[in-house]
Amino acid sequence: LLDGLLEVRGGSDETEDAEAGQVSDQVVEHSEEIVVEAAQPTVIETAINTATPTPATAESSAPAMNPKLQNAIERTGPACVMLFMLYLLIKLTGENGLFLIIPLMQFGMYKETSGIIEEYYNSNGLGLRGNNFDLELNIEKWWWFATVFASTSGKLLLQNYSTTLENYGMFSFLNNKDIVNLICFGMVAIGLVMSVVGMASHVDASADRFRSYLGEVASFHFALIFLIGQSSFWIQTIQSFGIGWVLFPALLVVVNDTMAYVFGVLFGQNKLLPKLSPKKTVEGFVGAAFSTIGISIPLLKFFFSFLEKRSGGDLSVCYEKFSSVFVDGGGSILKHAIVMAAYTSIISPFGGFLASAVKRAHGAKDFGALIPGHGGVVDRFDCQVVTAPFVFLYLKYCLGNVVEAVEVLVE
Repeated sequence: LLDGLLEVRGGSDETEDAEAGQVSDQVVEHSEEIVVEAAQPTVIETAINTATPTPATAESSAPAMNPKLQNAIERTGPACVMLFMLYLLIKLTGENGLFLIIPLMQFGMYKETSGIIEEYYNSNGLGLRGNNFDLELNIEKWWWFATVFASTSGKLLLQNYSTTLENYGMFSFLNNKDIVNLICFGMVAIGLVMSVVGMASHVDASADRFRSYLGEVASFHFALIFLIGQSSFWIQTIQSFGIGWVLFPALLVVVNDTMAYVFGVLFGQNKLLPKLSPKKTVEGFVGAAFSTIGISIPLLKFFFSFLEKRSGGDLSVCYEKFSSVFVDGGGSILKHAIVMAAYTSIISPFGGFLASAVKRAHGAKDFGALIPGHGGVVDRFDCQVVTAPFVFLYLKYCLGNVVEAVEVLVE
């Protein structure tokens, strides 16, 4: 602006320069006044700005979806898909389908659990690392998995397919239980030697390093006992009592978990185990227990009638095994429903609490991300594996010698 004024006046002497300087000072002062006035909104502008929100404010003022409701919606879809796939698997393959899926689930659960354990020890520089020991530790980890699997689920599956093994002469020796037991013990011995030699290769490691390594390996072994050892009872239950006595308790666990969430959202005030699972409430735990017991009786009646209607078809063997529980003093629908509902409501949730403790101890939010909205396989089946041993042992106790008669009948 000053350059323009000087150019218009065309002055070049000192007087003109002085006058130009005065003009420039006036212009600058006037421009500053304009800026100050522009920076201060009028009363009308203030009222308009207050009454009319900006687009960003309007968007932010829109009500957001409740996070708990959004989480429930995200979990519902994958849960329905899993149930539908399970139904198709059983319809098309029967027991053989579950005999295939159970080992895959065991592999997935152990992979997830050992993964968060390794991640914790690696990120914190704990245990024995370096000098190719990471590879040794992986070999040792999966060797112990193969050993425990062969000693539990593997032995049970061999019994189930004994006739098939007889048809292949080179594998017929696996029908001999003593040979299988000897092989399993040999695997334990090899694992023992592998572990000790691996530790001995770290001659410069401190006592703290060895202690940390033993803690890591102990965590692997605990995962094997808790996950693989207990879930192998699913196979025993299917072989002795049929698919129904695996699906019925599994649905009770799902009902209990769902109702605990519902009651917790609606009425939850008192934390149940805040240090381990902050979202679980006493109200949710109690409400879920009553809900599970209440639905268990009609649900078991539905299972019985569903299999009974299909007793002459492809589910005839399932019905024979399932209904055998109710004969010769085995117990009534009311008794079995209430007992299993009580266990799945009071004891099974502690499998989830223990899983939460493991995640917190190793700084993990979930065991995995395989199932959208649910996490990993362990996140979905932590309570189920606690239920598996009880169902088999309870039914075996109720029936006594009837089990042997059923096995002969099925053969």
